[in-house]
Amino acid sequence: MSFRSGKGHALALAALTALTIGATRAAAQDPDGAGLYRQHCRTCHGVKGVPSERMRTLYPELKAMADSGAFAKLPTDSVKAAMRHGRGTHMKSFSDVLSAEQMEAIAKYVKSL
Repeated sequence: MSFRSGKGHALALAALTALTIGATRAAAQDPDGAGLYRQHCRTCHGVKGVPSERMRTLYPELKAMADSGAFAKLPTDSVKAAMRHGRGTHMKSFSDVLSAEQMEAIAKYVKSL
């Protein structure tokens, strides 16, 4: 039986569908921490985890994050807690915007900065 026969074609189509569904599920399970950081965190915390001088002036509490190593030193749970509950008077909670999986992805990304 050739690949072009009905059964071979149906089998190939089923395999391709299964791979597509599997890839879609994997993508849904692994949020893009870098992309989420750019979307939700970059404005205040800077592209690489270093707030701009303007942001440090507007929000003095960001001065503690003046070097990219500050994020890397934070425990992942602390990063997630800040996103979940907010921080100080200016950082709002992201619990209504980000899922736990998305917060985990951002925390992992932040640790890599």
